Amino acid sequence: MKLPSKLMLLALPVLAACGGGGSDQTCVTSADLQRSCVAKTSHAIPEGIWFGATTTGLAAQTIVLETGQYFSIYTSNADLVWLTEGIVTATDGAFTDPATVAVHTSGAIIAGQLTGNFTAKNTFSATVSINTTPNITALNFNGNYNAVYDTPLAISDVLGTWRNPATIATPTTVTFRSDGSVTGAQGACTFTGTFKPRATGKHILDGTLNFTDASCATGNGQSMSVEATVVNNQMTIVGVTPQRSTAFYLAATR
Repeated sequence: MKLPSKLMLLALPVLAACGGGGSDQTCVTSADLQRSCVAKTSHAIPEGIWFGATTTGLAAQTIVLETGQYFSIYTSNADLVWLTEGIVTATDGAFTDPATVAVHTSGAIIAGQLTGNFTAKNTFSATVSINTTPNITALNFNGNYNAVYDTPLAISDVLGTWRNPATIATPTTVTFRSDGSVTGAQGACTFTGTFKPRATGKHILDGTLNFTDASCATGNGQSMSVEATVVNNQMTIVGVTPQRSTAFYLAATR
């Protein structure tokens, strides 16, 4: 006796990532075998070292760490005008910081917001809702990615004494030793510190400066975390206090 047989097909929705692992799309195959795909949301930030300019004629250098912390430094003829610091987040190439802080070279502190768009390792454009005087016009600036960010920076690369340009009113020097320790002076303000390569292997040194003179803006005995990098033989050191009330900036060459 023959037994009847039945073949039952179950059409189930299937989720798949289009293009294999690491794809930037998520695809769904429906019961009738129709597939539709949508782009995955990206929260990549504009990490890197960027050089550009503002619409007001200032040079702009921006450092964005993998943590989202950033420093944008605005200078005129290598002299600091002001800098902004904060933590940026991003969605699909649009980035923002609702709580950026600007520190003017005079010591004035202004709060504001930062918004912008970027293409990874290429270019970005941004608007910051603060200006030095008066605080009524948004400032636009841009940046071009510098690939040196993707190369390590070692203490051995920065040994010796670095000085800011002679055109800068307040002379500043910092001397790096092979163990990562530093000594320096910014006018009458003296400081010591230590630096080490950033664990990510990027072109950044993580440092701490300890200010040792009452004339320092932070006062005697205060410390500040800073970041340092060297691009085209020019060193940049930048940082803010935890309270974001005082900043340190140095552009120097050997």
